[in-house]
Amino acid sequence: MSIWFWIAVVIAAALAALLVSRLGARSRVDPTQVSIDAAVAAEVKRLYAGGDKPQAVNTLRAATGLGLADAVRIADKLGAAEKRPTAPAIAAGVEQAGIGPDHRDELRSLVAAGRSVEAIGLVRQLTGMPLEDARDFVDRL
Repeated sequence: MSIWFWIAVVIAAALAALLVSRLGARSRVDPTQVSIDAAVAAEVKRLYAGGDKPQAVNTLRAATGLGLADAVRIADKLGAAEKRPTAPAIAAGVEQAGIGPDHRDELRSLVAAGRSVEAIGLVRQLTGMPLEDARDFVDRL
């Protein structure tokens, strides 16, 4: 092979390395170093709860400069924290959903008999609660 071929290969490799370094040198934000303004977090939670996850992620990215994957991860965590009801809210929802004293007695007897799985299933059937919430409710009986 001629020397010109190898010179062209070296120049092409140098150009490719320069191009890769320019693309890789984009400003990246470390997600552990980001502080999210309370108003932005509230807006992300509102959008996420309303079912508009893409807009929630875009809002978070615009406010913080995060990359897509990090913004999705944080938006999911903010949205999940918003969706998770507190224990008093769960108890109030249970009362409204039809677990009265008679069902509570049945649930307590199931738990006492070591049939917690059936008790959780009954709570879910009566209330439509997610599994984790039903488990928490049964554990508090």
